[in-house]
Amino acid sequence: MPNPIQIGMIIALPTEWGYFKKAFHVHQEKRLGKCRHYSGRFGRLPISVVLSGVGKGNAKTAAQLLCESDNPSVLVSIGYAGALSPELKRGDIVLSSYSRADEEIQVPTSDQELSEKLKTVADESHEHHVYVSPLYTANRIIARHEEKRQLFEKTRADIVDMESYAVYEAAKSRNIPFVGIHAITDTSEEDIPALELINPFLLSDSLMRYPKIFWDLARRPKFVWDLALLNHDAKVAGRNLTHFLMSNSANLGSLMAKL
Repeated sequence: MPNPIQIGMIIALPTEWGYFKKAFHVHQEKRLGKCRHYSGRFGRLPISVVLSGVGKGNAKTAAQLLCESDNPSVLVSIGYAGALSPELKRGDIVLSSYSRADEEIQVPTSDQELSEKLKTVADESHEHHVYVSPLYTANRIIARHEEKRQLFEKTRADIVDMESYAVYEAAKSRNIPFVGIHAITDTSEEDIPALELINPFLLSDSLMRYPKIFWDLARRPKFVWDLALLNHDAKVAGRNLTHFLMSNSANLGSLMAKL
């Protein structure tokens, strides 16, 4: 059985955690397999945070390790996401009660009911741009605006990431709730630049990815500007999501405590 109240959080990137950790009181850091594990509190509730790395495979491993180690009562996927809906702007916050991948899923009634509860959190939020939508989880970065448009028409999910479906599956396999909390980095009308640099860097665990990206930047200086823009967009998303978590810890904590 899961603990009465224990929030398990999966975050892909250390850079995301660099922003989000300001919303939590972290007491301890350790290694959990190859992942970093942090324990502390979110408001009054105990939390465990695992940094998974990018992609569904890494997220699946991290969620399994977290569940075996801390036996959480709810699993939360927190991070950046791209917009599929043209309504969303950079820095907007999207809450989700389930994720899907390429296969169709039958959404349980409990997840639909949780979506309604998340709408209450969004409506009572101190932020102006908080939405509730299912997630679509892709196997790669969805970078081109035309592909975003097609995915939106196909899935009706407002946002896309690369990890949440694995966390959602882990939650369903243990019969515990899933919550997604994401901030938009790129809008549906935008193309993400410099993919030939970003993809290998994000998908690699090797320390050699750092000298390689610097070498690539030295050979193609245009990418310096592209990466500066991406860094700016990530800062907007990171700061907005951190502010959302800090401002709404009571409502989110109350909701999660009752799940």
